[in-house]
Amino acid sequence: MGLKLGNMKTKMTLLAALSASSTLALASNDYISGHFGALTNQLVPNVGNVDGNRLNADWEFDYHKPNDSSGETRATFATLVNDRGLINYSVQELYLGTNNTKNNSLRFGRVILPWSRTDAFWGFGKLNNRRNFNYFTPGQEGLVGLDYQYKHSGVRGLVIRVFASPIYVPESNPTLDINKKKRTVTSRSPWADPPSRTADTGATGVKKIQYIIDYPEVSEVVNRYSAGLYLGWEDDHFLIDTFYMRKPENQLSTKVTVALDPFEDVVKAYVKPQVYYHDVYGANFKYSNKDLEMYVSAIAIRPNTFPDGDSQVTSFTDIKTEKRREDYVGMGISKINEIFGMGLNYVVRLSPFDRDRDSLATDPRWNQAVDIYLKRSFGHSFSIMSDLKYDMLTTDRLFMLRGEYLATQALQLHLGMNMIGTPESGKSFWSPYTNNDAVYAGMQYNY
Repeated sequence: MGLKLGNMKTKMTLLAALSASSTLALASNDYISGHFGALTNQLVPNVGNVDGNRLNADWEFDYHKPNDSSGETRATFATLVNDRGLINYSVQELYLGTNNTKNNSLRFGRVILPWSRTDAFWGFGKLNNRRNFNYFTPGQEGLVGLDYQYKHSGVRGLVIRVFASPIYVPESNPTLDINKKKRTVTSRSPWADPPSRTADTGATGVKKIQYIIDYPEVSEVVNRYSAGLYLGWEDDHFLIDTFYMRKPENQLSTKVTVALDPFEDVVKAYVKPQVYYHDVYGANFKYSNKDLEMYVSAIAIRPNTFPDGDSQVTSFTDIKTEKRREDYVGMGISKINEIFGMGLNYVVRLSPFDRDRDSLATDPRWNQAVDIYLKRSFGHSFSIMSDLKYDMLTTDRLFMLRGEYLATQALQLHLGMNMIGTPESGKSFWSPYTNNDAVYAGMQYNY
């Protein structure tokens, strides 16, 4: 569960003024890039008219000094403020690297591990953390630790990577607002799905739910290790690799018990956040030639602990606590250059999941889905992009359409829409977010 953040009124005009003055100072550094931007989702009445989804302003900053005699440095930061004053923030990477010798390199800090194409593309968030400002483009955040890479001198193309960390940093977005005094759990993010506020107890009627949260000590959460090994072989066209990682799950889980007293007018839910470990392993095969790329990528997730779910807890609070193993295979082909881009991707869940039988476990994000991506650039100034994801098992679908116009060297205007479709039953991972559509216009100042 996230921490409660104080209310803040969004100031679009102030942010735009700050962007103009700050960009002049930043532009002189070749290592720095990013943007300031703002958009409105209210071009079409009653589309995406959800609190937190109407307006937002964002800032992205990326400092990257590549490897040279003094080493490597990377700091990538992003923040977004919505119309409810919720501040989302993300540190995607923040590390220092040793100067690259012929066969060895070491990075220390927050590092994105590019070990699973399927996990990254479909936003499962099992290996790296996710940025999660929105679920259309979940993005990635790195893990905190030591990343060591060794290129074998005897076998050309052979790469060994080891990741190790004594520290666990869970995903921070989207957040939940926890009011200890009122014992409520709510959210100002349209992408958070807070537990129920009321419960239908049957004969005693509908009652409010009070959430009593037993916060763990910070040391109980942070002092958790991760360890992983990556083996790969790569030449000018082919990549074959495999990896194994033992680590905490990227999100805190909860243990919940419910106390129901017929003589009280509330239901008490006792919540204890917990850290569960899982094993993540997989393999990838990739072929690339100029602007053409093809890949096959498999990933398996094995929870180390299988807590039992409670049907009463789930029916009252909508909190699901059971764990299930997961197996996915993804594949795709893409051709992307400066003028035209296209991609066709597919993912299938091989591990069983029966929603009726496994109703106490979280719904899979994707089960058997296809993605079609198209992009066309018209000169230097204008481009248009579309992206469609469709789950053939649940009929969930996400559609993005976006046009971009570069008005000046730095000022970019964009117009687009994001649409979500879910099954009529209302039972799928995407069903709680079905109203988070957007028909939007925005601008950003790039530096």
